[in-house]
Amino acid sequence: MICEGRILEKFERKSITVDCRMLKILDAMNYHRIVTIDKSDGSLILFKEDNEYDFFDEKDPAPIIQIYAYLGIKEVFTRKSRKNELVTFFRFPDMIGKELIILEIVHRYMEEYPNTAFYVDNGYTFRKHHIDAIYKMPEPDAEWIYKSPDTYIKG
Repeated sequence: MICEGRILEKFERKSITVDCRMLKILDAMNYHRIVTIDKSDGSLILFKEDNEYDFFDEKDPAPIIQIYAYLGIKEVFTRKSRKNELVTFFRFPDMIGKELIILEIVHRYMEEYPNTAFYVDNGYTFRKHHIDAIYKMPEPDAEWIYKSPDTYIKG
């Protein structure tokens, strides 16, 4: 099973270097083992935790985390996102087993860009207040992407 997630944001028709936003966040998280593959419609960012292994060493226990950064920013994923004029800026193609790292990335991204949303392909959309509630838990829930965002809002 693969579970994908997307950071959605309003596209304001101005030129931005989307992948630089993510590289800045990864650098702040001390992820310095990064490979970026530029493509015509975006960049594929591969990153791993620092350790003594070479990046593509089969013996390296650290998972490779992938993020697609869209340059053309063409993908509008749902009717609701189209209505709110949100497009995909970043796509995480496989989040299973990496949920807490992705929570950290999404939290840091939303701190910098609070008007974004995080859409999971199971139909859940998390806004900044949802991510903040999960992130600020004494022990963040590793299963957060599989649960309704309303689970984390105190009523």
